[in-house]
Amino acid sequence: MTAQKKEEKTISTKQNSSANSRKRDRIGVIFYGAANTDFFKAVRRGLELEASAVDAKPELMIEYADMNPIEQVKVIDQMVKSGIKGLIISPLDDPMVTDTIKKISEDGLPVVTVHTDIPDSGRLAYVGTDPYKAGQVAAAQMSRVCEDGTEIGIVTGSRQIRVHEERIRGFRDYIKASDKHLTISSIGENRDEDYKSYELVQKMMSDNPGISAFFFATTGGVYGGCKGIFTMTTRLKFKVITLGVFDATREFMKKGLIDCAVYQSPMDQGIDAMHILTEKLYNGRDPEKEINYEELSIKTHECLYL
Repeated sequence: MTAQKKEEKTISTKQNSSANSRKRDRIGVIFYGAANTDFFKAVRRGLELEASAVDAKPELMIEYADMNPIEQVKVIDQMVKSGIKGLIISPLDDPMVTDTIKKISEDGLPVVTVHTDIPDSGRLAYVGTDPYKAGQVAAAQMSRVCEDGTEIGIVTGSRQIRVHEERIRGFRDYIKASDKHLTISSIGENRDEDYKSYELVQKMMSDNPGISAFFFATTGGVYGGCKGIFTMTTRLKFKVITLGVFDATREFMKKGLIDCAVYQSPMDQGIDAMHILTEKLYNGRDPEKEINYEELSIKTHECLYL
């Protein structure tokens, strides 16, 4: 090997070493609630899959914040200080969170909301289902399976989560307009936790003995809630509509408690949210639409097991 070729090889090796040692961009991801939530596990898989397909191979900085706006703002601030290039977040519907997202967006940090939105925050785009429509779809199924005069209990995660509130609003509006005389007797929060959900449904049934149907307006705490219903009642007399198809849903569908679930394509939500953000970061492309709805579908026992 000539001296010139040796020098060229050395330069090439140094260049490759420099490129390989270059820090990857970091993208912040913030979910609310506990890290073991099946829904957000599926969203996370979608985010990671899409990020791995990007040439820049951004590193994901994923955090789970409590259902508390102060805590969520704290996590956002920490991520911004760490030097993230973009943020994907499932935000709480609170003025503190809105103002924080607005400020970082104005400072040039692109933000995409996933699963639940926070309008008027300056975010780049929203990716998720249409929650109002999801509530109406659930109510339509409830009307189909319930007898006239049925009393319904609604289990939600938090009244500070817009997607939960919009589902309830859609559900209520459909029930009010329905020919069947169905009534909503109680609404309670389970904080997306199984043990709270278990206690909540039992208290709701104790306080409102006429309840014979439940709508879970959240994917969290479904297992605990269904277990609470199952242990207190004859399952064939109860009607239950949930969101999402996870192990808990499958178990209680098999047992005959859950009539159907509204499926929300969580993995697709992750893929599409990451795609929008990385297109903005690396290609300078704004999304074609600000609001990006995923398809809703109904899953029944027959869909899953026949």
